[in-house]
Amino acid sequence: MTKKLDFADQHEKLAGLMSSAKLKTSPSPGEQKGTEPKTVVKSKARSKNLRAVPETYFEAHAQLKASNKTSLDFSAYILEALREKLENDGALKN
Repeated sequence: MTKKLDFADQHEKLAGLMSSAKLKTSPSPGEQKGTEPKTVVKSKARSKNLRAVPETYFEAHAQLKASNKTSLDFSAYILEALREKLENDGALKN
């Protein structure tokens, strides 16, 4: 009851479809006429792993977030505190 598959016939049909389905591309926004290519700017940031952070710091931050006293996640909170400390110590001139 199962129909035998004619692989040669299927291959021929697929080959016909493949030859008629050519990939067409449009220019990207940077390649359009009248625009200059954008220069690649490297980020002036680098990742840094911290040594062991006490669990109480995570808990205290979670309490601040729960009471809506900060909207920053833990990493952003650390960066903000570091920036503030460096400014207070005179290391950053803003």
